[in-house]
Amino acid sequence: MAIDQKTVLIADSNQVDILRLSLLLKRLDYSVLTVLNCFDVIKKTAVFNPDIVLISIRMSDMDSTACMEHIKKDAHLKAIPFVTMGEKSDANALEDSLKKGAAAHIFKPLSPTSLYRLVQKITEKKPRENVRARIIFKTTILYQNIRRVSFASNLSEAGVFIRSIKPIPVGTKVSISMDLPSAKPIELEGVIVNVVEFNRDRFIEPGMGIRFTNIDKNTQLGLRKFIEEQLTYDLDPNLEL
Repeated sequence: MAIDQKTVLIADSNQVDILRLSLLLKRLDYSVLTVLNCFDVIKKTAVFNPDIVLISIRMSDMDSTACMEHIKKDAHLKAIPFVTMGEKSDANALEDSLKKGAAAHIFKPLSPTSLYRLVQKITEKKPRENVRARIIFKTTILYQNIRRVSFASNLSEAGVFIRSIKPIPVGTKVSISMDLPSAKPIELEGVIVNVVEFNRDRFIEPGMGIRFTNIDKNTQLGLRKFIEEQLTYDLDPNLEL
């Protein structure tokens, strides 16, 4: 779990959509609250003061924008950002929600990258651009005539986190070969950008973050597709949940 985990309130009258979106946001390291109607949106925002509200433009009991406007009348809650969600056919209503106070709108189905970037942009002072997925796979690292075989535990299209109790110093240039599901291992150049030391008092996975330095566009897009598939493989709208 992230140290500073943001809370997202999801409001949608469609229970299947709520389940899919909740699972995705949990995998993206967010704390999630869910409601099925606007009455409960009003109650839960007052009690939990979430960092952001994702609300369907098609709520069953009240107009979504009216619900948002009601909450924003409260001086203690008016700063909570609302993002409206809807289908392409809801484009006009979604655009109108911006005039009535929504911070942004987004179309369903929500892609992990678009959703993550939007929530990051709205809730973080230093937003991340790239979705990360917790995936365990073998890596081989070469640096200064040293070869190390380790396991990665986190992957993004921009870099990877390698689990290790003896991390390589920050600034070290490395070559990395990643044993992912592909015709052959993915080989890239990188640099160590951060290390996490073993902590005896509070366990945080020790290791080192590597930022890729020579990744081409096709490989980057391939990694993004792979990561999104890992996050959503069981959330396909065509599958019954």
